[in-house]
Amino acid sequence: MKLSPRSLLVPAVALVVLVLTLQQTLGALRASGSWQPRSKTPRVHSEDPYTRVDDLFAQDRNGMSADQVRNPFAFGSARPVPVAGGPVKPVTPKPVTPVAPPRPMLTSIVWDSDPRATVRYDGRDYSVRTNSLFAEFKVKSITSNEVVLDRNGESIVLSLRPKGD
Repeated sequence: MKLSPRSLLVPAVALVVLVLTLQQTLGALRASGSWQPRSKTPRVHSEDPYTRVDDLFAQDRNGMSADQVRNPFAFGSARPVPVAGGPVKPVTPKPVTPVAPPRPMLTSIVWDSDPRATVRYDGRDYSVRTNSLFAEFKVKSITSNEVVLDRNGESIVLSLRPKGD
């Protein structure tokens, strides 16, 4: 095989590109400080950040002895708790009235060969067609001025509000 200048051109260009890339990379590493020699000085030992917390836990806050402190794993308290003032009145809970679920509101109807309606429920707008489902409702029918919904067997009729309301 004969070596010609033309066959050596591609490897020579590749070698030049490799050398330039290595020079750029080494220069960047030196400039960033990543490849600088470490100093021989000993490192300063920093204080443990939890030392102060350990000291606070070790302090005797209120001078109580071990028999006066409540055992967190035993039922009841270490000493009797005084009850303030006379007889205790029983607290009767107030009857809870169930909150009615929010009612959907009909906002618009598009009346054409395939009628659609826009219903606002629970802060969201739903675009619905006949027999479609949204939230816990099924759309039974859509007419030009009302939509009939079904929720768990209960029919709900939504009518468009008159203009100006």
